[in-house]
Amino acid sequence: MTKFVLCIVTGAIGLYGQNSFQPPGWVPNVSHTSSMWQPDGQSGPVTGRPFSGTEIRHTTQVLADGTHVEHSDTSQFYRDAFGRMRSESSKRAQIYDPVAGVSYTLELAPKTYEKTTVKGGYSMAVVGSLIVSGGDHEDNPHSAPDARKAPAATNGQVLESQMVNGIFCRGTRVTTVIPTGTFGNDRDVKVTNERWYSDDLKVLVKSVNNDPRFGISTYELTNIVQGPPDPALFMPPTNFTNVQRHGNE
Repeated sequence: MTKFVLCIVTGAIGLYGQNSFQPPGWVPNVSHTSSMWQPDGQSGPVTGRPFSGTEIRHTTQVLADGTHVEHSDTSQFYRDAFGRMRSESSKRAQIYDPVAGVSYTLELAPKTYEKTTVKGGYSMAVVGSLIVSGGDHEDNPHSAPDARKAPAATNGQVLESQMVNGIFCRGTRVTTVIPTGTFGNDRDVKVTNERWYSDDLKVLVKSVNNDPRFGISTYELTNIVQGPPDPALFMPPTNFTNVQRHGNE
C-alpha cells in the first residue's frame, strides 16, 4: 500500500538524536525498524540562512515477481531569515512559523486552511507531500516486534566532502546489518543510509536509503536559491478561509 500524506513532524530538540530529523550538525542515525517510516525533510528553526529550492522524493521497489514499482513526488520548499518554513505540493502547503508559534495547513484547491499552536522550545521537520511505500506500520510483518528478536550491527562512515547540486556538502553513510532470523530471513540483510549535508546553509541536500525489504528511497534538494523568499509565503492568503477544527488553536 502507498500512502500520500503531508505533515509536520515535531519533537523536542533534546530528543532529536533518536529519530531521522536532526538539527544542524547531525550524524545520521538509522533504525532498521523504521527507516521507511521517517522520510527526510528540512528541520528547523534555522535563522539567518534564507533559501528556496525544489524537493524531489523517489522510491523504487522490486516485487517478488520482478515487477518494478516507482513513485516520485516534487514539492517546493522555502525558509526565511527568521526560520519560518513552507513546503508546498500541487494540492496543499504546510507552513511553520516559530516566531508566532503557529503552523498552518493550506488546502490549495478549496482555498482553506487550519491553524495550529506550536509549543515553545520545539523544533520541527516539515515534510511536504511525502510518499511512504509499504503496508501500514501496525500491520507490517517486518516492523518492531520482529526486529526485537536480534540486535542489529551498525557502522558509520564519514565520506569525502563534495559538491552536491551546486552546494558544498559533507557526507556520511550508515550501514545496518540485520542478523539472520530477525524476521524469518535466511541471511543477513544490509541496510545503507547515505546523507549529504551543507554546514553553510544548514540543509539536508541529498539522502539515499537502500533497504532490501522496501526498496530504494531518495531525497534531493535541487534548484537551490540563496536569499529571502517572498514574506507572503509564510501566511495564509487573504482569500483563504479558516476552517478551524475544535482544539487546533
